[in-house]
Amino acid sequence: MKYFSLLLVVMVYCSVSSCNKEKLPTSDSIVGEWRWVKSVGGIGGFTLTPKTEGFTQKWVFNADSTCKFYHKDTVAINGKFSIKRNYKTSAGETFDLINTTGSGSDQAFVIRNDSLFFRDIFISDGFGSTYVRIK
Repeated sequence: MKYFSLLLVVMVYCSVSSCNKEKLPTSDSIVGEWRWVKSVGGIGGFTLTPKTEGFTQKWVFNADSTCKFYHKDTVAINGKFSIKRNYKTSAGETFDLINTTGSGSDQAFVIRNDSLFFRDIFISDGFGSTYVRIK
């Protein structure tokens, strides 16, 4: 009886530990294609979306540090990008920054669960934009 109980416990443990909940793979890499969802900001606190603006946008970041920005399916920016990790501001905040050729300035960015968030940090009434990874 003792061995049977031990065997039962081991079998239950093995079956439970082998359960594999399906998780969608996520990545903290910026490499890939990103579709614009919305932008919020400006002095009036505007919310802009593809529906309200009547156009789509997307970023494509490649592993060789090249990037393209598409506005209405037309390449508007074709250049390179660089990332500065753990950039510290004078206020003591720390950001990861991205600089893209032709975009004008650095932006803070965060990637969470296949969503990419850009935020203007050197413009007081700047915009924050949300993109989702295209799979």
